[in-house]
Amino acid sequence: MKFTNFIKNNKEDISKEWVKYARENIDGINKLELKEVQDHIGQMLDRIVESMETLETDVQQEEKSKGRKNMRSGESKAAHQHGEQRADVGFNIMELSSEFRALRASILRLWEAHSRTKKMETDFQDMIRFNEAIDELWMISLERFDNKVEESKNWFIGILGHDLRNPLAAISGVQSILKLSKNLSEKEKSLIGRSDSSVKRMKELINNLLELTNLRLGSGITINRSPVDLSEQSVKIVQEIQLGYPDSELIVKTPGPVQGEWDIVRLDQLMTNLITNALRHGNPGGPVTVSVSAKGNEAFFQVYNEGSPVPENIKSLISTGFSNKLNRDPAKKDSYGLGLYIVKAIVDGHKGRIELKSTKETGTTFTIILPRKL
Repeated sequence: MKFTNFIKNNKEDISKEWVKYARENIDGINKLELKEVQDHIGQMLDRIVESMETLETDVQQEEKSKGRKNMRSGESKAAHQHGEQRADVGFNIMELSSEFRALRASILRLWEAHSRTKKMETDFQDMIRFNEAIDELWMISLERFDNKVEESKNWFIGILGHDLRNPLAAISGVQSILKLSKNLSEKEKSLIGRSDSSVKRMKELINNLLELTNLRLGSGITINRSPVDLSEQSVKIVQEIQLGYPDSELIVKTPGPVQGEWDIVRLDQLMTNLITNALRHGNPGGPVTVSVSAKGNEAFFQVYNEGSPVPENIKSLISTGFSNKLNRDPAKKDSYGLGLYIVKAIVDGHKGRIELKSTKETGTTFTIILPRKL
């Protein structure tokens, strides 16, 4: 009897053996009802048989062994659903992986007993294709599991950020009322000013977290273009930021109006992130210089600060859009990379580009180049 025929004819026994093995060795399995444990086993066994019986060229076998096989959507459905369901019920990645190890072991154990009784020889090529099929299902399930867990994290961050806005708005409202009082001492005014800066910082972080969540959930950056004077908008943003950083030196250099068609809300967000990053990570107190210029159909927005150079992982973020570590310094609670991740998304949405020059000797200059019209 061929190995594939054995699997076809013994699906029920394999399923029982797998459930028994899994219940004894995987903690998460015991949280589930029998139906949930067996949810996709039949379909995955069918997929294993189908994969083993499909004729493949040497090239196709090599591509499959390297995980580069192009699969039809129906071929991966059971493993895809299995990974998603296991994420929903709270499995961890080791428990999910152990299920496929258990499936492999159960099938081989039953086959070994069957072939010994019938005195049958195992085909080496069958074993290769069987293991490839199991690994294929495992990787599909693992990928969907990981994506589902990541989606859940992003939803949580999104809900948290959204819910934090209301109490923060209440605090901001109380501060506005207190500022109107004429009976405040200089010390009390100073304390309110400091707390006001903290509230602004919290608003920035929440907005960035919500933006990051939208990007990771796939909704992305929406760009609504309208006529904007880049110079005028830069001056406005610098003046607003200066109120929150009264002890820092902010300089604006503009040649006069620089007109273009951009998303004014996103533009404000971009400018705010770059300027506040320069204030926090440059030399204390500044100076931070904001410059606006234009040449042909391109507009340039530059932010310069003195101080330590930008870390290599942040440079990688600017060039590739990805960095494994977003914090400049683990000892610092402010994230350098989160704001820049949003900046890059906004620039990409405007079909622009970012240039970065940063050394200890010359300081750091971020240059945003935006097409004035598409």
